[in-house]
Amino acid sequence: MKTKRLCFLALLCGLSLAGMSFKASAEAKAIKWVFWQDCQPLCWEEGGVPMGLEVEIAQKVFQGLGLSIVCEFYPWARAQKMVETGEADMMMTTPNDGRFKYAYFGKEMTLPNYWTIYVKKGRADLLKRAGSFTKLEDLKPYSLADFIGNGWQAAYMKIEDGYNIASQVPTMAKVPLMLASGRVDMIINSENWVDWWAEKDGIADQIEKVNTVLPNSRFHFVAMLSRKSAWVDKGILRAFDEELTKLKKSGEWMRILRKYRDPYASGKPFKTQIDDSKYLADYDKYPLYRP
Repeated sequence: MKTKRLCFLALLCGLSLAGMSFKASAEAKAIKWVFWQDCQPLCWEEGGVPMGLEVEIAQKVFQGLGLSIVCEFYPWARAQKMVETGEADMMMTTPNDGRFKYAYFGKEMTLPNYWTIYVKKGRADLLKRAGSFTKLEDLKPYSLADFIGNGWQAAYMKIEDGYNIASQVPTMAKVPLMLASGRVDMIINSENWVDWWAEKDGIADQIEKVNTVLPNSRFHFVAMLSRKSAWVDKGILRAFDEELTKLKKSGEWMRILRKYRDPYASGKPFKTQIDDSKYLADYDKYPLYRP
């Protein structure tokens, strides 16, 4: 009886250790991807479930690679810092010099980004003038609303340079409401975000987008990998791009864009104004992960 009990305990221990081994192996394959919290329709959580355009693209790519992804949501600055320190492996954003110091960029566009002028409906005079704008400086005589912490505005439309950012609200969701209420003359912001929130808040018929393309108003997102991530040497960046290319060829990428009403999915032309060639000079030398 004693021998049988010992064998049974040994079997239990063996199963337990096997389970621990499998769990450790699964965790070793998980990629920690950080997202901007509550940035609908790109990325947000609902009842603890990750949702959004960026989330679904990332999940589909890693599913194709046979890898797990852990999605976590933070304020934008904190998410970037986590990639910089290596606490997180990846995120989705726009290439620039500052980020390149601590991360590598993918080559394949994950998302197009359209920044577009909106005016309150009924302002025919302003709509006509805004339609003839050729540079961001043309917006200086007018009052605008923006959300606190908008890095795009901080880079291209500084208040100290003469732009009239008359109202700054805590979240992007409030920006279209400021325009619809007539508290500002216009807004310039992500078409994806503005259209989503305007429809959600029932004010889509109160604001109107202006058909013009200004400098620095068209840019793209790519996958960004921390230089301190263990996945650098495993070659995840090129593998991500390869799998994303497959999603585009299969039509799955466009299906996701269409689901979240991205302008690109409705046939709106897009040409990025970013030259990211300097960030990709060594791209072909990166290792390539194979599932």
